[in-house]
Amino acid sequence: MKTVIVVGGGLSGLQAGVFTAKAGEETLVLDTDESLVYNTSNIQNLVGHDSVSGEELLRSGRDKLEEFGGEFKQEKVESVKENEEGFLVTTEESRYESEYLVLASAGIHDYADPLDLEFEDGVEGMYMMDEHVRTDESNKVTGAEKIYAAGLANTWEYQASVAIGDGAKAAVNLLTDKYGEPYEDHDT
Repeated sequence: MKTVIVVGGGLSGLQAGVFTAKAGEETLVLDTDESLVYNTSNIQNLVGHDSVSGEELLRSGRDKLEEFGGEFKQEKVESVKENEEGFLVTTEESRYESEYLVLASAGIHDYADPLDLEFEDGVEGMYMMDEHVRTDESNKVTGAEKIYAAGLANTWEYQASVAIGDGAKAAVNLLTDKYGEPYEDHDT
């Protein structure tokens, strides 16, 4: 059983996975490898980079996830259900269990139908989603225990730096809840 499963391996999902893996939690990121950021070849508003492609960011995010002991699998999630241990995540290839869940997938969230989540309408426009999972200010899913949302699952704001920050925020708040005290990650 994993501590955290992240559904969606774009920038927000990878960042959430990196934070939880770095904290020593068994983390699995599941993704179809169809992130919208692949369409971006010249990101210029990200601190630490003059210019970077979406593909480069995804590759470095996966490398960082693995460096901290997390796991990335290219598998499409078919359903997520609650069980006695937490959550049962079923993909086309396998089944996984976790204590916590981070929803970071863009677009259709029908895999989460068994969770009976609340959604709010998205906004119209290119790369916008029809709906977003309703969350509180800490990215915790409204009316759910141990489920967080990040990136386009959570908000219409899809810029790379916003997505990365949203994933980090979801993970920090997940770890804060898990440990029962404010979680801090300061490298020395």
